[in-house]
Amino acid sequence: MQPVLEIKNYSLGLSIDDSVYKVLNNINFTFYKGKIHAIVGESGCGKTMSVMSVLKLLPKNSKVLSGEILFEGLDLLKLSEKEIRKIRGRKIALIPQDPMTSLNPLYTIENQLIETIMLHNDISRDEALNKAIEALESVELRDAKNRIKSYPHELSGGMKQRVIIAMALAANADILIADEPTTALDVTIQAQILKLLEKIKEQGKTIILITHDLGVVARYSDDISIMYLGNVVERAQSDELFKNPHHPYTRALIDALPVRKGKKLKNIKGQPSALTEPIFGCPFHPRCQRADDTCASKLPHLENIGKSSVACYHPL
Repeated sequence: MQPVLEIKNYSLGLSIDDSVYKVLNNINFTFYKGKIHAIVGESGCGKTMSVMSVLKLLPKNSKVLSGEILFEGLDLLKLSEKEIRKIRGRKIALIPQDPMTSLNPLYTIENQLIETIMLHNDISRDEALNKAIEALESVELRDAKNRIKSYPHELSGGMKQRVIIAMALAANADILIADEPTTALDVTIQAQILKLLEKIKEQGKTIILITHDLGVVARYSDDISIMYLGNVVERAQSDELFKNPHHPYTRALIDALPVRKGKKLKNIKGQPSALTEPIFGCPFHPRCQRADDTCASKLPHLENIGKSSVACYHPL
């Protein structure tokens, strides 16, 4: 199967006080049409920086150190701001983390949707309105013809998130980047949004799902990449990863999931190292019970183990 998007040997740094600190270390991702690829890890591991690199929406003090990001034969890293705007939103769209702050409170949903649609399509305002209503109906927003007249504060959190997703669909983007799209929502609405993303995937869209919660992606993702401190430490199809986790960090994340009432949850001892703290060897070794001198001195690279790819000297 031909990938629709590839991140290859990509490293990124941040300039702080005249020093450059690496936040992404030679990462590789391959995304396929009609698949949900989840990127999972603790806060600060580099999930969002990885996908924001695709859209070139990075902090001003960021610095690309190596690698390429390939889409439709183009290296997105080499595109100018004018060139990337033709792709951003139109072909690769972002579903941001917090729907509460992603919509302008001064304008109706209609105005904001129509503006987005007309920005990417040469059509009249009436045509854009019809397209906006269709997009809202496609994300199962009830009474879309009337709801479109609402202001953001008149909608619930789940409704706002559906509007954000509708914006991406209205532009007919091929790839949707969902950056923790359920974080600010209650459990029931979380499940509805994830089912909606699954439905969109079945229409042939590629979805990149960013999350810190393995439980969220267990049912809905096709492929999973586990990140730790700017490194991809394990990559596998979803069912394989949960059935046969090989990296100690992946195992620890799974063990930390609530399974049944009365069972004591396991925690991962210690904390991830700070960005400015130098790390030698495997980034997880200070918290790993299987670590030895090799782990503390030499960085492991992804290697195939069965159906998975794992960066570990002592895999499970």
